[in-house]
Amino acid sequence: MAVSRTRTWKDDVERVGRQPLRKLSAGDRLIKPLLGTLEYGLPHRNLVKGIAAAMHFRSEDDPQAQELAALIADKGPQAALAQISGLDAASDVVAEAVNDYNAEK
Repeated sequence: MAVSRTRTWKDDVERVGRQPLRKLSAGDRLIKPLLGTLEYGLPHRNLVKGIAAAMHFRSEDDPQAQELAALIADKGPQAALAQISGLDAASDVVAEAVNDYNAEK
């Protein structure tokens, strides 16, 4: 069976970004692999960029996005990320993510 190489994938930002609190939680798609890279001393730059991008996600239609925005406004990005992810607020990796978050403003 031949597979078409001209197939285009359409994945809108709303679907990719939705439920950012879940995606930033300890056992989900950003933090769990990050913890693995830290454990094994592997590069994690792109995961950190993804974490910062997830922290910027806003949508009027997504209650988690609204909750995330309120949490960041109330506690600041460092404390908010630590609370959501379970990462140590004083860790280097949280500092990296917050630096990226602030750079994207």
